[in-house]
Amino acid sequence: MHPTHALLIAVTLLAGAPLTQCGAPTRSQEADPRLIDVMSANLRWNADPPPNNWELRRRRIVGLLQQEKPDVIGLQESRDTYVKDLLGSLPGYAAYPSAGDHQNTILYRVDRLVLDRATSDEENARVDAPEESWGEGSVRVPRCARLVVVGTKRGFYVYNNHLDHRSLPSREWSVEILIDRIRSRKLDDPVVLTGDFNAPPEEGTMAFLRGETTLERGDGTLAKPLSFVDTFRLLHPDEKALGTFHGFLGTRVGRRIDYVFAGPRIRVLTARILQDSGRGGHLSDHYPVTATLRLPD
Repeated sequence: MHPTHALLIAVTLLAGAPLTQCGAPTRSQEADPRLIDVMSANLRWNADPPPNNWELRRRRIVGLLQQEKPDVIGLQESRDTYVKDLLGSLPGYAAYPSAGDHQNTILYRVDRLVLDRATSDEENARVDAPEESWGEGSVRVPRCARLVVVGTKRGFYVYNNHLDHRSLPSREWSVEILIDRIRSRKLDDPVVLTGDFNAPPEEGTMAFLRGETTLERGDGTLAKPLSFVDTFRLLHPDEKALGTFHGFLGTRVGRRIDYVFAGPRIRVLTARILQDSGRGGHLSDHYPVTATLRLPD
């Protein structure tokens, strides 16, 4: 059997593994550099007493990341101190932006990926709407990084999101801006979305991201979607225990509001909610979510 065929069979079998399995999918990135492991994780902004204080949670998060070794991690509620602590314990990773951001940060493995800083900086410098236009909610624009696989010219974009939990109009405007930014990106590279979207799958904002509906803009025009794939639901259409927000309670049937979305031309090989990550204490009030993706040729 050709080694590449054997690799794809092995990865396909892993897609059906229990969701509580924490070990990273076994695959050879040297054999197929198109394979990318993506994680989304909300770090929890507020200070909490033990066992949910940052010092204890940091050790658990570092342990999980050392075990999973994701290539890209979209972090939400990522204080500068959190990012510095993680990088101090994870020497194989770098952060974008490196400092000064208190909302969304993207970590990436430097042995696998190179940051296209010029394109990323240009994307993030855009201004879309004044805060007063967002009604009760707050401005929530995506954090974007363009990354290139080491040793190749294969690039892709990651848009990391943290939508407002209080205001549906804010979430609607946020996903409209997200799609507008994706449409106007500098290069026609594949796109991956990570984030705490603060919206269940049935909300219109998520249907918009999946390309199933339009949204009305404030000026009366319609925002038209692009079709992104909800990686978890694609591979686990009948799964019931799919909650990602648990409020440090460790429940499995709460709201699913954390996602990895794959854009057109990207193949989804595995998708998991790491619901057993709370053994010995929880990492956050959200469960991390992961997906193994294959970039197009």
